[in-house]
Amino acid sequence: MTTGPDYEAAIQDFKRGGWITALFGGAGMLARLLVTDEAHPALWWTRRILASVIIGVLSYFAVWPLELAGIYKSVILTFSGMAGPELIDWVIRQFQNAPDLNGTKRKSKAKRR
Repeated sequence: MTTGPDYEAAIQDFKRGGWITALFGGAGMLARLLVTDEAHPALWWTRRILASVIIGVLSYFAVWPLELAGIYKSVILTFSGMAGPELIDWVIRQFQNAPDLNGTKRKSKAKRR
């Protein structure tokens, strides 16, 4: 039987200082939003930043067992948090526009206002 990564140690490492990666992901998204000229409501900004924080945490646990230098892990985690919400939006759009099992294209639902 093979043993996977020790996630208990990963959780302890996250408590000691890995949580900062979530802040880096959120800060990266905030910086990206601040340099755009697009106007969005505050709730949209909050959702994007929180999504970046969550993606930063998930990325931390995905990258933690890899044998990489710390600087590379930091870059991966920061960029995953910064670009993650757009990637998730793209994946959702791809699934919404994908044909169903009968081969017909699905109708997209109306957006909330």
